Amino acid sequence: MWTTLIAVLGTLGGAVTTGLVQHLADRSRKREHARRDLADAIEGLLAAIVTHREQRWLRVAATREARPDSPEARERRYAARSQVTRARDRLAMTTNDAELLAAAQAAIDTTNALGDIALGTVVDGRFAPEIEQALRDARDVSRQAHTALRELGAARVHA
Repeated sequence: MWTTLIAVLGTLGGAVTTGLVQHLADRSRKREHARRDLADAIEGLLAAIVTHREQRWLRVAATREARPDSPEARERRYAARSQVTRARDRLAMTTNDAELLAAAQAAIDTTNALGDIALGTVVDGRFAPEIEQALRDARDVSRQAHTALRELGAARVHA
């Protein structure tokens, strides 16, 4: 009888141990999958912001060079902005981290602000000094917001 009881307890103990190990492994896989999803979402948003910012600066350069805005250039700018929206939505579906989402929105808003600067008249390939300063300031702020998002995102991914 004792032999049977020990055998039953050993079998139950083995089953519980196996179940626990599988449960822990599943949790670990889910955490790793979530970490990868977050990393991909952050990277996608950062890349989209860079492309959008690039399109904004290409518009500034074209204006400085007195080149007219073409329908193709506008389409590229709109597509870049739409990609930012898609990437932001993906990040929002991946995390509810309010601080990370706020940093993402700040990076987006500072890039969009480049398009809010009224460029005015070009003289010798330059805008008025206050416009040139506003462009430099907007560039610096957008880069800082981008860096803040990248650093916060990396901290969350590697936590």
